[in-house]
Amino acid sequence: MKKSVYVLFIFFWLALIADCILILKGLDVYRIFTKTLLVPLVLIAIFIESSNTKHTRSKVLVALALFFCFIGDLMLLYDDDATNFIIGLSCFLVAHILFIIFFYRLKPFTVSQGIFILVTGFLILGYVLALLFTVWLNVNRQGLEIPVTLYALVLGCMLLCAMLTIKNKSIKRLAANYFIPGALFFVLSDSVLAINKFFVVLSYGSIIVMVTYASAIFLLANGAIRFLKK
Repeated sequence: MKKSVYVLFIFFWLALIADCILILKGLDVYRIFTKTLLVPLVLIAIFIESSNTKHTRSKVLVALALFFCFIGDLMLLYDDDATNFIIGLSCFLVAHILFIIFFYRLKPFTVSQGIFILVTGFLILGYVLALLFTVWLNVNRQGLEIPVTLYALVLGCMLLCAMLTIKNKSIKRLAANYFIPGALFFVLSDSVLAINKFFVVLSYGSIIVMVTYASAIFLLANGAIRFLKK
């Protein structure tokens, strides 16, 4: 990778540290300068490293997915407002759909992977249903049953598609080191966020959400960079 990209990644982690400090200090008003800096930094890195890529459609899909993550980050800074929460949730929903398309293009569903898909899909669905059951009471009270359920199912589908990329021999290492861990961190981040918002306020819950989310987009962006350079 170019030195400029390593510099961008250093700033990425410094921005995350600054954001976590602001959370600890209760200075959420200033997080618009830290939280919203994360996605642009990895986006710039992707464009720097993939200027000559032959995988143009994949590049567009990843860039758009991260762009919607950025808009979602911005809206969820003010998620005490129900409208902002729904808009933020919708942006991340679109982002996950774009990641699903990206992963599916890397490894489409095939009959030969039927057992893997069924077993993995069953486990993921079980986790999604357990999470929904945990937060359902407050989700129901706020009238968010449909958007939250839809989001959870799409999130699970994104994880399934990421898991399936391990079956593509040409990108097996990328799948194992970047795509699957990135998707898992995304699920973990959203799970903690849901529990923190709809079930019980966790000690350092917001910091856990940010660290896992930042890890997710960092891994997914790095995996995308390495794939686009192939």
